[in-house]
Amino acid sequence: MKKFKKIIYLGLLSAFMMSAVACSKDTTQNTSDESTSAAGEVDNSLFDEVVVTIGDQEIKYSEAMIYFNLIQAQYESYYGPEIWTYDLGGQTFGDMVKQEIMSMMTQTKVISDHAADYNVTITEDDEALIKQYANELYTGITEEDRTRLGITEEIAEQFYRDNKLYEKVYDAATMDVDTEVSDEEAKQVTVQHLLIKTQKTDAAGATVDFTEAEKAEALKKAQDLLAQAKETDDFYALAEANTEDSSVEYTFGKGEMVAEFEEAAFAMKPGDISELVETEYGYHILYCVSDFDEDATLEKKEEIITTRQNAAFQELYETWEPNYEVKVNDEVWDAITFESATTEESDAAT
Repeated sequence: MKKFKKIIYLGLLSAFMMSAVACSKDTTQNTSDESTSAAGEVDNSLFDEVVVTIGDQEIKYSEAMIYFNLIQAQYESYYGPEIWTYDLGGQTFGDMVKQEIMSMMTQTKVISDHAADYNVTITEDDEALIKQYANELYTGITEEDRTRLGITEEIAEQFYRDNKLYEKVYDAATMDVDTEVSDEEAKQVTVQHLLIKTQKTDAAGATVDFTEAEKAEALKKAQDLLAQAKETDDFYALAEANTEDSSVEYTFGKGEMVAEFEEAAFAMKPGDISELVETEYGYHILYCVSDFDEDATLEKKEEIITTRQNAAFQELYETWEPNYEVKVNDEVWDAITFESATTEESDAAT
């Protein structure tokens, strides 16, 4: 089953503005040599080539390039331009992302095509924003990239228009989803904790339990630290200096931690220090910062509501998708690869 991914219009805009900046610096979505002449001039005949047909809707090369540039800029900002050739075991990271982009384009066209079902239209205010965003995108990328990718303001407007319809259909279709979430269901607590491990990594890289002697030594260390914890006025500093975990403070709800840890945390009041809590990882000492983190609980409520909406919309989408034949132009699609100027410059230097 395909995983449904909601595209939020303003979130997409924010990400895309980052993409536009990245494109103006060094992000260059290239195709194979078929897209350029021997002299290096862009073969603009590719721009009107259909990449995929979804029902009776076509996505041409230049429109697809907007999706590619958006996603490329996002990933490279986190992982750098070398990410695309990373081997995931049978396929590269770039190949995996191409599949995600195809899914994204398909979902966008299918969902926007159902706008009339919910009396959803693009308003004058929507259109004004669409034109504004498209203009900002168009002027935010270099003239070289516009020419090479075939991106025009009109194509950018269509991209934003489709995604605005997507958002409005999603909102209309999920408006009756239950948004009542109790404090108990969403409750988040915040604790600081100190861990003394009873596991280690062997020569083969596997996690193994301590021997009885090693575990006894770890218990003695944990007991000594517990005594100090009960006397200190700065538990965080004590934990930071002695913990064998990567973090000292955690905010979480029920079902997010191992059972023993969670049970102890949810039984505490602010300022409490636990006795030793043993889990599969080792011995823990907990200090309760908050037994009801209001901000985190509110965020959790919103997350629960979004999960309910996504589940409801996923079910609806799966009744729509089979009615749309998806035909990919393999010749054009296979020619699209993720490459960047940074990678090319690095290759040339070596």
